[in-house]
Amino acid sequence: MKYILLFLLTYSLHGAGFWTLSGLEKTNTTYVQNKISYISAKTVAEIKEKINKTLEDNSIKVNQQDAPSMMLSLEEKEGDEIYFFYLKLELGEEVKTFRKDGTQTFAITYQATDFIESEPDEIDSVVLESVDYLLAKFVEQLEEDKE
Repeated sequence: MKYILLFLLTYSLHGAGFWTLSGLEKTNTTYVQNKISYISAKTVAEIKEKINKTLEDNSIKVNQQDAPSMMLSLEEKEGDEIYFFYLKLELGEEVKTFRKDGTQTFAITYQATDFIESEPDEIDSVVLESVDYLLAKFVEQLEEDKE
């Protein structure tokens, strides 16, 4: 019995994720919330370009009104000689709840996170690699939901 339960638990961990991207055809804006003082403005602009290009490459229109917003949050965590960063890629949109009154609210409908460390002279490149990783996870989820 233990083995059956373990198998089912393991199998369910590789099943469908909590998030869904089915039906995503357009986004409103790409917002980068940068709380890392060491990242250059050029890198932040490159991050926005990467996100928009990934969306467009996957047939998702960008800068469309009344559509979900793509957000990337960059946060710095305290460290002695190595810098630690927490990145969060999210899709937020207006949704209607299943509550009795059908409340309209803003909700996060997709989220992927990454926690990284970097040497001081490699911060920009390490953050860009992390963004690539998060976007790859997004595309993977998008493709899974299309099947």
